[in-house]
Amino acid sequence: MDMRFYRDGEGKVYRFLWRRFRESAERAAALEGRETMKERLAGAGGVSESAVENHLRPRTKRGANFPCDIATIRAYGRALEGDERAFLELAVPRMDAPVEEPADPREVLLLPGLRFRGWKERDRDVGEAVFTGLWELLGLYAATDCYNRRPDTWELEGAEEYFAGRLRDIHRAALSAEDRGARLFLEGAIGEVEAFVRSYELPGVPDRWLRLNPRLGFFDPVFELAESQPPETLEGLDAAGRLRVPLPSPWERRMRGLYFSATDGDEAAFFTRELQETLVRVFREPGCAGDGDVVE
Repeated sequence: MDMRFYRDGEGKVYRFLWRRFRESAERAAALEGRETMKERLAGAGGVSESAVENHLRPRTKRGANFPCDIATIRAYGRALEGDERAFLELAVPRMDAPVEEPADPREVLLLPGLRFRGWKERDRDVGEAVFTGLWELLGLYAATDCYNRRPDTWELEGAEEYFAGRLRDIHRAALSAEDRGARLFLEGAIGEVEAFVRSYELPGVPDRWLRLNPRLGFFDPVFELAESQPPETLEGLDAAGRLRVPLPSPWERRMRGLYFSATDGDEAAFFTRELQETLVRVFREPGCAGDGDVVE
């Protein structure tokens, strides 16, 4: 997925699902020949064939090799998939977008591309149980005051022990997977969620989760720090005398503002939803279209 933002004329902000685009283009090339495919895309997008070639090359995590506007991306979608939104993912809700309730985990388990869908029956059951346990645990973030209260008693006392027990139960389930690769994958996912639950800070997620879902970065307190500083300090702050803290760019701050304009003040609910969306991406097969993986 392209790490840059693309805005349409209505103010909606999108990311370019580059991996899906490349897979679709490769399928077309296999059917009609690569040169014919490039010529067709160039005509559809109003760009040169060399531009098409650049768009198809692996990119850095900052974006496509060649400047690609949203009109071109939509033209590629129409040409390859018959849908101008085929290679676009809505990145920032509109100002009037409501807060969506997290989906039921039973519905999420039906999504395509989840790793455990192809495992043997016993391990598939284990994978679904672990995923469901982690999904429900992440869903408690807002309701338990950032894991500071027990959800059964709403008391502060015993919260740490309660969530540690939930994580132990999920880990115990993962150990019952028969395939070693499946077991290691599940243990890794559990470890990442556990690191977050125990972090007591925002966004507090592993760096890989930020790459899978850059929207999580909008919850980093560094944005609040940037807003509180005078303009002359915005190139970085000197913390503890030596450490420089990189601050968000004006563009990143503007995108964050657009994002939170749709939260109606319920940032915890949005953060919970983003956590669960990231968990889905963690459990998707590598290279699954729309999985949010960054091409390094």
